[in-house]
Amino acid sequence: MTDAPPQLPSYEELAALVVELRLLVSAQAATIAELTARSIAQAERVAELERQVAANSHNSSKPPSSDGLGKKPAPKSLRQRSGRKPGRAKGDPGGQLERVADPDAIVDHRPDACGGCGAGLGDVAGAGYRVRQVFDLPAVKAHVTEHRLHRMVCGCGQVTTASAPDDVSASAVYGPGVRAAICYLSAYQHLPAKRLTEAMD
Repeated sequence: MTDAPPQLPSYEELAALVVELRLLVSAQAATIAELTARSIAQAERVAELERQVAANSHNSSKPPSSDGLGKKPAPKSLRQRSGRKPGRAKGDPGGQLERVADPDAIVDHRPDACGGCGAGLGDVAGAGYRVRQVFDLPAVKAHVTEHRLHRMVCGCGQVTTASAPDDVSASAVYGPGVRAAICYLSAYQHLPAKRLTEAMD
């Protein structure tokens, strides 16, 4: 007795199998994409949680009170004690603003009435004064110098005009002091052009 040969699937059965396999592959691809996106999101979430756990008052804007009891606070100062007492050393006069002997202006202040009885002091002789001095910068004001170039008429009829100084090249120019201030503010203080204009105005 001989075995019968296996029966091959028909064309319709093969076509249905291909369609079924394509649907299965599409479903698996969608599942893989979803799982990949979910794993990426979980990895980002884990990284964010690790960053939050590692954050403290030294590497973020969190206040020191949020560091908790488990973290050792940073030392307040790394300086070593010198053994000397705080304050100015004995015999050191210290630094202070000293009065000058020849002030630029003197303003006299006289009391109008007695601090005890309230009587007027207009005709009472003075008994000395106490001095207090104020050091301040003068108001910045442009100092304008006018150069007049006179014309002289010679006996021959020729009119001769005086020559202007080398740094006076136009009818109105900035002097060396203003030019020096512009260079200082621009090159040394690094003021932008707009702020430099405002300062010079």
